[in-house]
Amino acid sequence: MKIGVCGGTDRIAATADAGFDYIEGNFSSISRWTDEEYYNFNNELKKYSLPCEAANCFLPGEMKIVGDAVDYKALEEFLLKGFKRAKETGIKTVVMGSGGARSVPEGFSFKKAVNQIVFFVSQYAAPIAADNGIDFVFEPLCKPESNIINTIKDGAMLASVINMPNVGTLGDLYHMHVEGDTYKDVRELKGIFKHSHISYPVPGTEMRRVFMKSPDEYDYKGFFDALKYAGCERVSIEAATNDFNNDVYEAVKIMKMYK
Repeated sequence: MKIGVCGGTDRIAATADAGFDYIEGNFSSISRWTDEEYYNFNNELKKYSLPCEAANCFLPGEMKIVGDAVDYKALEEFLLKGFKRAKETGIKTVVMGSGGARSVPEGFSFKKAVNQIVFFVSQYAAPIAADNGIDFVFEPLCKPESNIINTIKDGAMLASVINMPNVGTLGDLYHMHVEGDTYKDVRELKGIFKHSHISYPVPGTEMRRVFMKSPDEYDYKGFFDALKYAGCERVSIEAATNDFNNDVYEAVKIMKMYK
């Protein structure tokens, strides 16, 4: 299983030097970057021989896929540009967290919201991703960040309903911890569990989830064992830090113990 870190151009050098297999970029940024910003990102990847194999932050919050103001033309234009660039960059998996874009507006029909998400993914996101050789995965988010798709089994159910070979679900250890998802749940999703995020996930820390510091602070081994059983190909650190250039070296030691 490959290990990576979520980040942008400024994190490429340290991520490569620490010995990670890849960096996970920001799809929304990639799609909206100027040509110069896009070139600089890819130039840094080449400079440090670091692949960018995944991307999160799929849609900006203002680009709604649920509710009465969904602009499919604008969404399609955004996706066509983003996935074209993602393919050129070498991205293999794109992650749909996007709590602001997918959350159900107050008073809006939950049933209609589910149908809108299924429609958007099956008619737009997944086919455009497939045309570019890219997997598309749902990222379940804890309830404070989204009022829909909160558990890994929620993500798996939607992926199963859509039933396209490039669509799956993701497990983020922070969101799993908050929502009570278990490693047994991960194992039961073998074959549909395509990607994952990791951090020290215990709520109450100043930044909610932070870089891992010690193998003894949480059952990281259990998470890695479950991911490997489920057939997950990659796990990326998605965490806050005030000292990335030091924290990344501590975290990679833990991940290499269990990968």
